[in-house]
Amino acid sequence: MYSVRRLVSQQKMTARLHERAVDIAGVPVIFFLLSHKGLMKKIYLIITFLMVFLLLGCPPPPKAGKKMPRIFALSYSMETRREPSFLIADDFNRNNILDLVVVNSGDSSFSFYKGNGDGTFKDQRVFRTGGDPICLVSADFNEDGYKDVGVLNYADQSIQIYLNTRLGSFQKTNQLLMPGKIPINMASGDFNGDGRMDLIVTMRFSNVVMLLGKGNGYFSEPESMAVKGQPTGIVVGDYNQDGMTDVAVALAGNGNKGVQVLWGKGDGKFESSKVFKAGKQPLSIVSLDVNNDGWMDFVTSSNSLHALTTIVNKGDKTFDSLKDFASGNFPKFVVAADFTGDGLQDIAVSNATDDRITVSLGRGDGTFTYPPIYHTVDEHPQGMAVGDFNGDGLIDIAVSCRDKNLIDILSKKDMINPKPDLPQKESKSS
Repeated sequence: MYSVRRLVSQQKMTARLHERAVDIAGVPVIFFLLSHKGLMKKIYLIITFLMVFLLLGCPPPPKAGKKMPRIFALSYSMETRREPSFLIADDFNRNNILDLVVVNSGDSSFSFYKGNGDGTFKDQRVFRTGGDPICLVSADFNEDGYKDVGVLNYADQSIQIYLNTRLGSFQKTNQLLMPGKIPINMASGDFNGDGRMDLIVTMRFSNVVMLLGKGNGYFSEPESMAVKGQPTGIVVGDYNQDGMTDVAVALAGNGNKGVQVLWGKGDGKFESSKVFKAGKQPLSIVSLDVNNDGWMDFVTSSNSLHALTTIVNKGDKTFDSLKDFASGNFPKFVVAADFTGDGLQDIAVSNATDDRITVSLGRGDGTFTYPPIYHTVDEHPQGMAVGDFNGDGLIDIAVSCRDKNLIDILSKKDMINPKPDLPQKESKSS
């Protein structure tokens, strides 16, 4: 029994090291066999290279403020299938109670959890998907007033639509959508102004693909759109306040790195922006108003460099990039909400290799508090979703934990709301 447990532990550690190595380099790492002659010299050169990479690649720690207490407590956990990752929250049965859906990449399925309204959830209902599902969206794809689910499958390079039966279940359509090679992220929105929900997908080394919804749960053929780099994360919103849906795409890997905005024209066509600086290797992106000026901004995460970057919307279809900052190690996913009730947007970050999530409180000027507030969760946190899961009027966090096959719920019951060290305004002289 001891040897089996030890073997399982070694396998998990090997998997973690492999994921970290791949994410750091962006390509598979190749190990070279060194000859005995000159071995120490080669090792010295390798160590020197790594030290330079770490010093130049990681953001310097900002001046630390006061250490703040935890604002969430682990209140509930529930089992998933193997290797849960991307997670969303929505009200799927229209009872004003949030439910959860998570993809289980390890056994090609997604799990649906009906919320009880008290911070707990009913047992999972499992639905089969294509191979290696990695992303989810929720939207009303057939215009019946109930939210449906779209699943992006990495191994099959496909998208499947699951329509809400209104009975606490989902029914897969018979259309298998094939967006192209290596799809890695997906979002939904109305891109052509017909009131029907469409899909947009990032293809890792090439372009962005749009699929227009027909309003009955089915979609048109994919339409490809060029971008100025290798796309990763994607979000949608109205970023120039013209009433039309825009698309923001994170670009990483070789070539241009940053964020490119596709300005929606309302007819399914887009105007391409230049690439705005947004971190050295942005893999995920979230939109939020970081400075309370009414314009939506972005925060990106470059997980292999342990860095996050704020991109501030100037309101004239341009953006300014602020200095990189840290919120824990190996930031995987980022979500945004006002966690303290002070009217300022905060962020929560899943730190995949530390088994923690961090919360960085917004200062209202585009910057966030440091050090972040650490919260321990189960092994290898991945996707996150936010919402009021227990009906107390406060924002909670759900996080999927890959290596334990769990979803942890962090609530604010009996916790305090710390306030960040906000800049002091000068008093007006009389």
